[in-house]
Amino acid sequence: MQRITYYAGCLLILLLAACSKDKTPPGTASLTIINAVPGSRPLVTNFSGTGAIRYDIANQIPYNLFALANNRFSSYAGRQPLALYQYPDTTDKSQPLFNLMLDLPVGAMRTLFLTGTVSAPDTLFANDAVPFHPMGDSVCGFRFVNLSPGSAPVKVTIQGKSGAPEVSSLSFKGITGFMNYPVNAAQEDYEFVFSDAATGQYIASIVTTYVHNLPAGWPSPWLYQNYTFALVGIPGGTNGQEQKVLSIRY
Repeated sequence: MQRITYYAGCLLILLLAACSKDKTPPGTASLTIINAVPGSRPLVTNFSGTGAIRYDIANQIPYNLFALANNRFSSYAGRQPLALYQYPDTTDKSQPLFNLMLDLPVGAMRTLFLTGTVSAPDTLFANDAVPFHPMGDSVCGFRFVNLSPGSAPVKVTIQGKSGAPEVSSLSFKGITGFMNYPVNAAQEDYEFVFSDAATGQYIASIVTTYVHNLPAGWPSPWLYQNYTFALVGIPGGTNGQEQKVLSIRY
């Protein structure tokens, strides 16, 4: 009986340790980094600034991709240096594409959008006022950001919806707050369309697949969640630098 109790206790400790890895440690901030620099190679993080890179904790952040394991960090707070190098140029003689000092208050949520071009890099550092959606409110929060260097102001509409646009004019590095949208079985999938604000010329769009007709037994990817839809790429871009909409989950 004592042996069973001992093993049960060990199992409980292991389970608690595993669960703790999914939480932001106390005394830190949440930082999301998005690589929207057209033509850039994967960017290697160095939270020691331009000092030696600790490869055991360094991440590679590819262009125009979002994954929690690559793009989200929860171990830093306060005045935090950050250098980002284009892989594989990560030696002590390499020059970082970005060399920044970030302000990360404890408990804050921030997103660092890396944009511009390889020859003229730029940033947008945003405060993530992410809304909480109580159970019973069948909604999702969406916000929109223009990370397309050289683009004219854009508007955002919903395909098939008449009336005023969701966003009337969003210039380069412009960003909205989160806005709530109904998410339930009766709601059709949203197709958010980015167009030139002045001419109405179509640029790119994204569809919220599985708002409607969610397969039986599947958890909804949208219900009670929050997303940023980012316009990336350059006008007239080719070979992977086309204007597209990147989905970022919070």
